[in-house]
Amino acid sequence: MNDTKNRIIATAYELFKIKGYDQVSINDICRACKITKTTFYYHLKSKEDIIIGFYDPATESLVNEMAEILSANNYWEQLMKLFETLIHKSEEIGPDLDSQTMIINLKENRGSYDFREDLTKIAVILIEKAQQAGEIRNQSSPEQLYRASAYAYMGYEFTWCVKKGNFNRMKYIRNAMENIYDVAPELRVGYTP
Repeated sequence: MNDTKNRIIATAYELFKIKGYDQVSINDICRACKITKTTFYYHLKSKEDIIIGFYDPATESLVNEMAEILSANNYWEQLMKLFETLIHKSEEIGPDLDSQTMIINLKENRGSYDFREDLTKIAVILIEKAQQAGEIRNQSSPEQLYRASAYAYMGYEFTWCVKKGNFNRMKYIRNAMENIYDVAPELRVGYTP
């Protein structure tokens, strides 16, 4: 991506966080960037294009965070850190912008919620290893388990947006994952022997 486009996107995100997506116009973005509308439209088709690509950089950034993810004590925790990293990325943009991504995709599927091949591969490998280690007792296909958990994740993400961020989705997602994967009791949160 070029510098001008990056600057437009970064500036727009800041404006969205401060004022809210609906309260920021393309004119506001252009003024803050000190560019013309022509320059804006040269780099982006619309205000929607600024937020529609949120998930690609979020999943790509997981590569940078792999060392931390892999430092977890077991494969199950590594898988959970993968999901938690995605949660933290969406919290950075907030429920307003996350909601806008959903709205845009409801109007026209822009691919924001398509499965990303690299992320899927990483998750499937972790699931397989966790199954082999007895951490995950559900022996269903790792791909099917990942899809089920990803859709559960999206459901809780939707609820988080509806509740304007006033919802502890980390807790609910973890509980859902523990049940989907049938995680060994000693690895579950709150387990006491």
